[in-house]
Parts: sequence; C-alpha cells; structure tokens
Amino acid sequence: MNNINFDRYQTIIIKVGSALIAPDARACSAEYCLPIANFIKQCRNAGKDIILVSSGAVAAGFNQLGLTEHQLNLEQKQALAAIGQSIVIRHWQRFFDQDVAQVLLTTDDINNPTRALNAKKTFAQLKRFGALPIVNENDTVVTEELKFGDNDMLAAQVAILTDADLLIICSDVDGLYDDNPYLNPKAKLIEFIEPNDTRCQTYAHGSHNPRSMGGMLSKVQAALTANNNGINCIICNGKTEAYSQLWMNHNPGSWFLGKPQRQVSATPSDKASLSEA
Repeated sequence: MNNINFDRYQTIIIKVGSALIAPDARACSAEYCLPIANFIKQCRNAGKDIILVSSGAVAAGFNQLGLTEHQLNLEQKQALAAIGQSIVIRHWQRFFDQDVAQVLLTTDDINNPTRALNAKKTFAQLKRFGALPIVNENDTVVTEELKFGDNDMLAAQVAILTDADLLIICSDVDGLYDDNPYLNPKAKLIEFIEPNDTRCQTYAHGSHNPRSMGGMLSKVQAALTANNNGINCIICNGKTEAYSQLWMNHNPGSWFLGKPQRQVSATPSDKASLSEA
C-alpha cells in the first residue's frame, strides 16, 4: 500500500455525505458516524484542528416526517432541511464531550469578502473555544443560483477559507475508479492523482444513491478545486477502516496532490508514493 504523511497535516476538513449519515434511507445512524467521530477525537487529541462538513439535513427531515415521495421541489427541500438540521446537529453532538457548533453557509457568504472574513473569524474563535464546527449549506434560504450544488464543493471552499492542509471526502466507495465499479467489477482504483491531471473527471460518474446529490464527479471537482489552492485531498470509503489507515500513514483511497505552492502539499513521502502509483 502506498504511503502518505498524515502526521504533518494540521488543519483538516472532513466531509461526510448523506449516504453515511442516513444509510439505506434510514434516519440518522451511528453505524458509520461513530467511527468518524472517534477519528475526529483522535485527531483533536493529537492537536489537529478539525472542521466537519456534514450533509444529511434533508434526509433527516424526510425520515422524521415519514415521507415516501422522493421527487421534491425546492421549497419542500428547504422545509425538510429546516426540520432536519437540528436533528443532524444533535446526532453529532452525542458522540462528543465538547461543544459542537452549527455553521450554515451559502456561496454568497464565501464570495462576499466581508462575509467570508466574518466566517473565517468565527472559525478561528470556535477553535479558541474548543468547539467542533459542523458546517452545512444553508438550505433553508439558498436558491438555485446560490447553491454550492453539493457539500463536496462547500467542503473545498471551507478548506480554502480556513487555510486547511488537507480535505478528506468520505464517500461510500473506496475512491475514484477508472470505470464505474457498480457496473464493471474489473474497474481499478486510482490511488494517486497528480496536480493538473483533469483526465480524472472523465472517470467520474453521478450519484448511485437517491439521497445523495453529487456523486463521484462532484467529489473530483471539489478535490481539484482544493488542489488548485495547494490543498491535498483524499476521497475514501467512510464505511471501511479508512481512518485507521490514514492514521498509520497509508493511503486508503484516491489521493489528489495539490499544486506545490504549499510546502505541505507535496511531501517527500507523498511524491515517492506518486512515483510508485
């Protein structure tokens, strides 16, 4: 297995999608969230700064009301997000002894310099308070014109805003394959992606999960966005032992190397791993 140098990353954004929070169209479940929470606690105990980007509000609201119709309009999704957001926050809070903090953002918050600076200052203050920021898109007020599109891109933008070193996108597949693994059992996992290698977008596909929005294409696009700002990104399977592998400095998924304007983005061990890939 190719090695990476997880030890040196200090500020880490972890994105968790609906497929892990509400698997099999169930309500919020601890099945996959508990290992993620344990990994976050392990990182924080080691002095790393963690920001969690969590989906699941619409799915939580959907299940809370016992709905069965999957075709929802924008207003219905916004209302379900309003119901489900507090459920998601309570869901995460039960795994942590310290406070968690809800941070809701839109693209307008990121693109507006004043609001972006305020958001950055809030993240810094939450760090001083010792609270874990939990970020989601502000679905209750967002319009189609303002949407990030999915929380993958939101996570990339938060990584850029907070000068993060690493973006971890937790998926329900092992990473990026050279073909659709649900249709082709011979598809091969791409373990390392060099900077500026946009060919990986041709391998990505939409979501196979009716409760998830982005699919692999949005994850790859988010990874490349982070890479363009010197931030490394890994797409890995949140249903496996990926977190323990990361902690042991192994690459458990698809590792996207950021452009080298940040020295941390291309460490000697990462470069050596890339040459072996």
